[in-house]
Amino acid sequence: MILRELNIQELINAALSKESFVIVDDEHIAPYLVSTENFSRSIVCVVSIGTEDDIAQILKLANQPSVIDSCPFSIYPISTGNNWGYGSGLPNQKSDNTVLLDLKRLNNISYFDSENGICTIQPGVTQQDLYDYLTEHGGEFMVPVTGAGPNCSVLANAIERGYGITPNTDHFLALTSIRGFLPDGSLYESALASLDKSQDQYIDKTFKWKLGPYVEGLFTQSGNLIVTDVTLALARKAKGFDSFYMRFYNHNAFESAYYVMKTILSDLGSVVGSINLMDKRRICAMVAENPQGAGRHKNMTNAQCEEIASRNNIPEWTLVGTIYTTEKMAKAARKDIKQIAKGHADQLLFSSSWMIRVGRMVSRRFNTKLLFSVTHHLAKLDAGIEIMCGKPNSVALPLAYWRNPTVDPNAKSNLSPAVDGCGLLWYAPLVPSKQHTMLAFIEFVRSTCRIYNIEPMITFTNLSSYSTDSTIPIVFNINDPKAVSDARACLQILHDEGIKKGFVPYRLNIEQQQHLPKEHISWRITKAINATLDKNQVLSPGRYNP
Repeated sequence: MILRELNIQELINAALSKESFVIVDDEHIAPYLVSTENFSRSIVCVVSIGTEDDIAQILKLANQPSVIDSCPFSIYPISTGNNWGYGSGLPNQKSDNTVLLDLKRLNNISYFDSENGICTIQPGVTQQDLYDYLTEHGGEFMVPVTGAGPNCSVLANAIERGYGITPNTDHFLALTSIRGFLPDGSLYESALASLDKSQDQYIDKTFKWKLGPYVEGLFTQSGNLIVTDVTLALARKAKGFDSFYMRFYNHNAFESAYYVMKTILSDLGSVVGSINLMDKRRICAMVAENPQGAGRHKNMTNAQCEEIASRNNIPEWTLVGTIYTTEKMAKAARKDIKQIAKGHADQLLFSSSWMIRVGRMVSRRFNTKLLFSVTHHLAKLDAGIEIMCGKPNSVALPLAYWRNPTVDPNAKSNLSPAVDGCGLLWYAPLVPSKQHTMLAFIEFVRSTCRIYNIEPMITFTNLSSYSTDSTIPIVFNINDPKAVSDARACLQILHDEGIKKGFVPYRLNIEQQQHLPKEHISWRITKAINATLDKNQVLSPGRYNP
């Protein structure tokens, strides 16, 4: 086994240019093997890529008959490796011949059209990198941020078909062009790119649907391509930006919150981004420490939850949304939202309101213990507004530390849940956007999570009036074997029983992907396409390919 590993490393080393290098020692490989999911994987080595040409060389090497016969290896590319809750930076399958391809040093922003917000980026470009670039070169446009934080790859989220709360909610829909290397090492570019002889190939960069059959979707949520750059259409900052916050206090308040959410999206969909609807326990985990103690595998009691809620004025449901339009239309939208909320929401605030402005001024001038709670809430509010405006931050990351007994997220500036030993899995189903179905989902999640001592924290992200995703964080103490076992069992039951009820995941972690129904026609087609593109199965075997 040792001889075989050395052969793979030596072969790769010989194929690389001086811009890339192989990592083989345990100390430097160890950070790549940590994960929030407590999954276990082994790798032969890590290749830190410094130039795109080396990607092609490694793929061609892996496909050589002599290599396949003597020391075969598979390749798993990662961008920043911060895919927390779904596999972090680990390979999909357990194998002794895996080479991890680290693309984070490919962090160039190679094209930017300051007039239209068209931007071409590499895998290593993080949300913070893009924000810093736009601050200097294109202040009118917004980063397609997510709650995962400033150090996460923009490209990786887009090809995973992620979404956010900025105007271009669907990040894959905003992706207009893909370029990269196929499993045999050949370079993929679209049919439009081959015809576009202009210097900047603007047409290829800006027309998503290309020419002929649309194939670029095959390179998302798949292992069919090592994507080296994508082009995104960035959203322009709205002069009439505003955000709104509604509180619903009654124990049966979901019906009112649902009505308001549905009506706003139906009536004002063109000027309102996605709407987040969060339950009491989700907000409690954002603003307070775990009253059970971070290391305990035990949920908050109802009394503890109510005490936190009373102290922090947290309702049963909190609705958060954004207005992106002109100043005049924003004024009209605020009027409509007030009318929709009247008689349903117990409290409505706009970020532009005088109450918020006065609160900020008072908390800055009189920073006393008496005002600590107000200051804390305003800081959270401002951080949330920053994300809605396309400025990345870590406001959502402390959630992953809810049951981490060793690291206090409030005492650390650079949060990294995997490195910091957090336990986190995600249950992320699509839920029919109907009141009775969403109520059934809430009860299903709460009753299931309680069985396994998992805090049932619920968020709905309403992408439209008819499409809703829910994100349920399964947070656990990664050093407690019972907690790990319960977290996995909870996710399994949520998934298995959920699909029977019509709650179908839009995204799966690396181990769940291995159990997709192979006989289904969709996965048979997927496998046939992958077998044609990757006949030697060298690139990301098992990635959405059961």
